[in-house]
Amino acid sequence: MAEWAKLDRLLREKSLKAIEASAREWKEKQPEIKKKRGVEITFLGTGGNPEAVISQVPRTGGFYLQFDDLRMLVDPGLGAPLYARECGIDLRSLDAVYISHGHTDHYAGAETVIEAMCWAMSCRRGMVLGPGQVFAENRVISCYHQGQTEKSGYRGGPEVVVLEAFRPVEIKGARLTPVPVYHGGENYGFILEKEGFKLGYTSDTSYIKAYRNAAGTVEVGRVGTVMDLEEIVDFRRDLKEIFGRVDVLIANVTSHNSWFHRHITTLGLAHLLRGSRVRLCLLTHFNYSCVVPEDLRPLMARYVEEYSGVAAKAVRDGETVLLDCFRKLSSQEA
Repeated sequence: MAEWAKLDRLLREKSLKAIEASAREWKEKQPEIKKKRGVEITFLGTGGNPEAVISQVPRTGGFYLQFDDLRMLVDPGLGAPLYARECGIDLRSLDAVYISHGHTDHYAGAETVIEAMCWAMSCRRGMVLGPGQVFAENRVISCYHQGQTEKSGYRGGPEVVVLEAFRPVEIKGARLTPVPVYHGGENYGFILEKEGFKLGYTSDTSYIKAYRNAAGTVEVGRVGTVMDLEEIVDFRRDLKEIFGRVDVLIANVTSHNSWFHRHITTLGLAHLLRGSRVRLCLLTHFNYSCVVPEDLRPLMARYVEEYSGVAAKAVRDGETVLLDCFRKLSSQEA
């Protein structure tokens, strides 16, 4: 027999075994899921905006939320599958993928994550939650990844849940309420609630609408970096009311005093938190300029805490935050 024919036979046999082993691992093997009651968040990435997407400083992986039986990945940006693996998270165990809006730092990794949740698109499982624009108008999530099997030839896929303002979604014993926010078209933060404990997520949103400068002039709709703010005179009162009532708030800040027209900033966040019932605020979604040439994140969190009186923490890439103690406090007061 010719050498090439021997190699052909060998490769066919080895390829068959390898493909069967791969199918057993990724399409048939159920991931090990340890049943435990608790709330914890792992930040696969804490970056946002184009500079962070391009540089991955900070990373744009979104965050993984475990809330008792619920396992959800929120806003999986570029690199989310890789960062999940680094953090020891098996994406096949996911129950849901949440996409707040159609910007790349919030969805660029979503399709791969969906494939993992659906076991290489071999089975029908899990939910994908997002605005209608993500699925239809902008279609940043393909028909294939929306589980439209008649168009893809694959039998697997998720259940698509189109978010509507303040219309609750029941998922794994928890209630998720979409909160409409102000940034980039249709966009939803959320409040996730179970047994009286409320976890809030702002997504990207503007907050400060007008401020008074040192000269006493009121500035409205200012774009760019603001150096002359003396007093906030108008703001998103609905967001202060809604997010001011949660126990723990995850806030996308981006900067301290830039891009007011699109982002909450730490100046706005401190104002939102002041007088609220929030016990802990986790700052994330930092621009590259928050890290380079100097790491400003500790100072940003310190400012928010000093001004608002609410405990604030600037989270880091790969960090896990446990929230059970805040849940206990909430249940004790109920």
